[in-house]
Amino acid sequence: MKKRILLVDGNALIFRAFYSSYGRANLTTRSGIPTNAVYSFINMLLNIVQKNEYYDIKVAFDKGKKTFRHDKLESYKAGRKQTPPELVQQFPIVREFLSEAHIDWYELDGYEADDIIGSISNMVKETDDYVVDILTSDQDMYQLITKNIFVIAPQTGTSDLITYDRDKLFEKWGITPEQVIDYKGLRGDSSDNIKGVSGIGEKTAKDLLQEFKNLEDLYNNIDKITGPKKQKLIDGKEDAFLSKEIATIYTNIKLEDFSFRETKINFNNLKDFFIKYEMVSLVRKYSSEVEDVEPKQTINFKKVSTWNSSYSDKHNYIYLEVLNDNYHNPDVIGMGIVNAKGNFYYAFENQQEVSIFNWQEKNIDENLQKFLLENEFYSYDIKKTMYVLKTLGYQIKHKNFVYDMMIACYVINSNVKSNFESHLNLIDSSLEIETFDEVFGKGVKKTKDIDENVKIKYILKKALLIEKTKEEIINSLKETNQYELYQKVELPFCYVLLDMEYAGVLIDRKELENQTQNILKLLTNLEKEANEILKRESIEPINYASPKQLKELLFVDLGLKNYNKGSTDKETLDALLGAHAIIEKVIEIRKYSKLYSTYLKGFEKFINNKNKVHTIFNQTLTNTGRLSSTDPNLQNISIRDEEQRKVRKIFIAQENYIFLSFDYSQIELRVLADVAKEETLIQAYKNNEDIHELAARNIFGLDANEIVSSDQRRVAKVFNFGILYGLTKFGLSKDLKISQAEADQYIKAYNKTFPMVQEYKDKIIKECEENGFVETMANRRRYIYELQNSNFMVREFGKRAAINAPIQGTAADILKVAMINIFEMLESKQLDAKLVAQIHDEVILHVKNDNIDKVKVEVQQIMNQAYDDLLKIANKNRTSDVKLEVNSGVGATWYDLK
Repeated sequence: MKKRILLVDGNALIFRAFYSSYGRANLTTRSGIPTNAVYSFINMLLNIVQKNEYYDIKVAFDKGKKTFRHDKLESYKAGRKQTPPELVQQFPIVREFLSEAHIDWYELDGYEADDIIGSISNMVKETDDYVVDILTSDQDMYQLITKNIFVIAPQTGTSDLITYDRDKLFEKWGITPEQVIDYKGLRGDSSDNIKGVSGIGEKTAKDLLQEFKNLEDLYNNIDKITGPKKQKLIDGKEDAFLSKEIATIYTNIKLEDFSFRETKINFNNLKDFFIKYEMVSLVRKYSSEVEDVEPKQTINFKKVSTWNSSYSDKHNYIYLEVLNDNYHNPDVIGMGIVNAKGNFYYAFENQQEVSIFNWQEKNIDENLQKFLLENEFYSYDIKKTMYVLKTLGYQIKHKNFVYDMMIACYVINSNVKSNFESHLNLIDSSLEIETFDEVFGKGVKKTKDIDENVKIKYILKKALLIEKTKEEIINSLKETNQYELYQKVELPFCYVLLDMEYAGVLIDRKELENQTQNILKLLTNLEKEANEILKRESIEPINYASPKQLKELLFVDLGLKNYNKGSTDKETLDALLGAHAIIEKVIEIRKYSKLYSTYLKGFEKFINNKNKVHTIFNQTLTNTGRLSSTDPNLQNISIRDEEQRKVRKIFIAQENYIFLSFDYSQIELRVLADVAKEETLIQAYKNNEDIHELAARNIFGLDANEIVSSDQRRVAKVFNFGILYGLTKFGLSKDLKISQAEADQYIKAYNKTFPMVQEYKDKIIKECEENGFVETMANRRRYIYELQNSNFMVREFGKRAAINAPIQGTAADILKVAMINIFEMLESKQLDAKLVAQIHDEVILHVKNDNIDKVKVEVQQIMNQAYDDLLKIANKNRTSDVKLEVNSGVGATWYDLK
């Protein structure tokens, strides 16, 4: 039986792996080492190896830039882009992977990977003992194809493969493997800067080689060729033969100590390698290949349906698992409890899961209730844990839930995906656990009816890992100077959010129904108007919700300018405004369709039998520190567009209650003025000047007597807020519809007015390039690896993020401190009022009518003081140079608040 050999063009494969995952800056180790190309390279190689029975695997690399081909052609491969530095770093890691896997790899001075592979292929081409697959995307390798040597070429990224034999090559180029070097001699190869014959393209080269055997035969019969083609060939003869020589793979290298041997990949070594480079998904993927050198850890446990006081201990590590993402309506699976008395699995088998609004009817375990009220608990996502326990009927004390692994890991690195296995990998990549989907399934296959032992051990393992990692996590927070942020801001903030989620907001169903009907009518009319526009041009109506149909309408039927490769996104439609009457209608249809599907019809499924919605506030999803919300999303209801703003009318206060809202005025600009020490801005805020008018006067060179027009103020406003998001002359010219030269002048005038702002931005980017992260005033870190990327667009994104993150993150931290202090004030003074929502820089309270004045005074004072409180928490030993300004509103609905 023939032995099958895999020869891998290491350089070609790692380049393809890198560019197939290009821009994925999050594929780095905690220390910032990029691993995207290594990860894709490994996946590609091991996937192929697992699908085929290879006896031996050899990998070849280019060793240096200069080879014998450069001696023949100095410009060989000249003009190629420099290898990105983040890819250069990964070549030695790929070699390390191969060594750990016990896969032979080769590199030789003066030769390319092609020559090494060619020489190995040459050893076997005349024998029937071996079949060889050459894995490469380099088309030069086609010349090596024989009856027992094949080229397997990646097509899309690094997944699909095409196998080239003699027939497949003829189908592609119309030539034989022996003619590949003649083909390259005629048409050249731009990727290697091989010239070929000027004016001879792919089709002509193919036709010539189907008539003549090779270049020698062609030039021996040059008189048989007529017309301009003949002269091109005569003029290019020297180039043709030189190009052929350069394209010829050298096949006579003597490789020292070379032999074919059975490759047995060492998955035990690879496990250590995967852990070292934090590729936990590969550990899980290939764990079945690893020999069990040590027996797997046995988790001893006791399953209980009722608690016993003998199981109780002062310190407890718990993990409560639910099946559905929306834990407000939980399908409880069970709870793992780990303490000095043992490992316990609490099954909740004797309790009904009923609505949160019927707590008094619960059939609860009194011993478990006592346990929860008298001891301390360390968990993962304690907001979810406490909410579910409350839903099941248990009273809880916030102060008893003293540690949250999820929040702590979020503080350590907010770029990491917020789930248990990702956070575990962040702390210790040698620790492993299956994903929720691997245990319980996903989508329609998700179920808790699985093997009970598997289920129990999975949940208990999480509780045990919370215990195992706690000390290291706390130490990491202290080492990065983020412990106070965790302990005094994020942890107490989760109790505030928990209370807000409990409270919910009352919905006016009649108002919701009226708005839903009105938007439906509006959409119907808009679609009629749009169809009339199309009818005038004899075009059939389309489904405006279909990107495919819209793309065909805009770029085929109407022939409008295709700005973005057929995209019909908002940016593209905005750019097309004015080009055709249909564009405005499409934009309107999109806007109101989203309003209908997300905030009107979309809200209905979240309203419970008490006419309330209880959103989930996501504390650990954004990498800026800001909140998001889901089920339903309350964050994106616009207050600028009147139709969207009307949606706020559906949120109503209960009888004898009213809403109070408080929002910070220009909080991010005020933070910028403070952190940048921009004296002009600081003084303007102290004097209560109009910041936008001040900026406009300087941008447009107006003196004190000249009136600032509304357009000039609008431009200044774009500047003042855009400066936080890395405003560029390109972006400004696009936003304001002015030339880039004009935009550049505006930017220079702005920077002259506020010189410390530009100095601050330059300083932040420099620090981020050196450290890999930026910090808020509360020491919250945001890691920005994009600044190390060789891709200009990715780097520019990194710069914008670096400038914005400290400002936006500090603003978010200020709001959190304010809300914590408001929450604690309401509890301590026992006022009949509750925080019910936070939307961007606005907080909304639901207040008993007779408490309004007192709450208003207290909240105003707390919010004014919040920045200084944050600076104190972060041990900055100073107060802010800019005082915060708080606007307030009062109303029976959210609509009335603004």
